[in-house]
Amino acid sequence: MDYRIINKQVFEQAQLRSVSDVAFTEEELQNGMKLAVSKEDNTLELYLVEVDGQKKFEVRWDDSQEYFTGWYSAWENFTWCLSITGN
Repeated sequence: MDYRIINKQVFEQAQLRSVSDVAFTEEELQNGMKLAVSKEDNTLELYLVEVDGQKKFEVRWDDSQEYFTGWYSAWENFTWCLSITGN
């Protein structure tokens, strides 16, 4: 595994069902909830964030970020980035 899971409960929930019921702390509302991080490049991270009242997934890498409404799109992007960091 090229990544480390930070929040196992929410990471697993995201794969199985909606994350709309996930509660954020005040800090997580501001910064997002980190779900996973690359072992090779700690600037590559997968977050759950709230944007305009909706939960979205965010892939952050270095100084870029991309938002996804669905888990599979976010995970595909995150794993693609992982494949780049591994080379």
